[in-house]
Amino acid sequence: MSKKLSTQVKHLLPVGIDGKNDFISRRSFLSLLMAGAGSAALAACGGGSEGDGSSGSVANVATGVSKAASASGTVIPPASSITDSAGNVWALSSGHVTRNGSNVSTGSSVALVNILYYNGTIYAKNSSGVWYKNGSPWANIGSTDPRGTATSNAVSNNSLFYGMNGHMAWGSGSIYNTMSAAAQLAILKDLGVTNYRADVCTAAMAQILANALNGPFKNSGVSILPVLNPPSIGWNVSLSESAAYTLGYNLATSVTKVLKGLVKYIECGNELDVNARSNGNGNLTSNWDPKAWGSFRGVIRGMVDGVRAIDPTIKVGVGVGIPLAFRALQMLWNGITPDGSANGASGAATIRWDFTCYHWYESSGDVVCGWINNQCFDVLQSLKDAFGVPIWLTEWGFHGQTDTPDQQVAYVNKALAEYKSVKDKYNLQSVMMYAVIDDSFGLIKNDGVTKTPAYNTYKNFVKANPV
Repeated sequence: MSKKLSTQVKHLLPVGIDGKNDFISRRSFLSLLMAGAGSAALAACGGGSEGDGSSGSVANVATGVSKAASASGTVIPPASSITDSAGNVWALSSGHVTRNGSNVSTGSSVALVNILYYNGTIYAKNSSGVWYKNGSPWANIGSTDPRGTATSNAVSNNSLFYGMNGHMAWGSGSIYNTMSAAAQLAILKDLGVTNYRADVCTAAMAQILANALNGPFKNSGVSILPVLNPPSIGWNVSLSESAAYTLGYNLATSVTKVLKGLVKYIECGNELDVNARSNGNGNLTSNWDPKAWGSFRGVIRGMVDGVRAIDPTIKVGVGVGIPLAFRALQMLWNGITPDGSANGASGAATIRWDFTCYHWYESSGDVVCGWINNQCFDVLQSLKDAFGVPIWLTEWGFHGQTDTPDQQVAYVNKALAEYKSVKDKYNLQSVMMYAVIDDSFGLIKNDGVTKTPAYNTYKNFVKANPV
């Protein structure tokens, strides 16, 4: 995250996907994200009854498991599901409202983008801004927010979709250190950004974020995503799995204690996979180094457990930085350890996260299709199918070393349009550009003042395409 030059270089891999020594550029092997960006037609099936507004523990009718009802005012997004007072679990899937996993017919002819639980009733809002009230049948109640005019913008303000990277907690010598939190917030608000990613590795750095969240960011509509950075406090792949676990756990608990009650999401690690790959592009089990894997898995397990030990309501994210490293995530999820074989060894500790993080840059190629063995492969579909949780592109950006200002403008427009067009298909919850301030990759130069042409491109796109 801090050195995008190295990120770009490390993604130009010296071996083919099959292990042969043929150079494959990121453009040729990784245009690979999302083959097909259409949205499915809405299905008409099922109905629903309204909740009674009671609170406390309720029985989930789908599973029989006792589960607490969601608070009045809960919205999807940012929540991933809502449990009503009768125990029904409501969610959004590809523009559909679901109840206990089954599609519900709301009467809307266009995709649904929000679900609201308010005063014991489920509401859904479609992409045209029309609200529907749960019932038999559902009722079209128009464009007025059910919570009243005072909160009519609450749904859009709570959106996490348009995000940006920065380094708010960096120390002396950084523009982020000399620029106030209020000044950074003003830039984000001007851009239309509602989600700000910042790296932390100590409680003192976390306190800088906490001060911002208790200060100018409070009630601003802009959230902060802390990303834990264990290499900055001594993590490396030579550590044993248990030592790496302890380091990750201690890092996570120290940071989460400071941020508890202020953040809803924490990302556990930034591009740690680059230290654990031995060969290839990362899509094969055999591409991963058995000697490094234990430390890689251990520090991630430690961070996830550490966050949850302090505040289990915080959602944790785990991700990779190598464009084809989705296999590493699958191995972590399923408890597979690389041993040089095609399938690896099973039986290791598994890891569960609440949102999948991924990085994608222009040098990776076209976002809608990439290449493995000369065939188009859909990475986002692979992530969706493997984990079933929201996907966050916690870094994306243009080719900072070579792009002209005009090329940067063109890429920002192209990338944002593609991400927005497929967000519902893949449950793409947030796309966070790198970075707000950076001489090579930023929308603003390192002086903190000079705006690139891509700045207004980004700003105008967000203004014209609210989510």
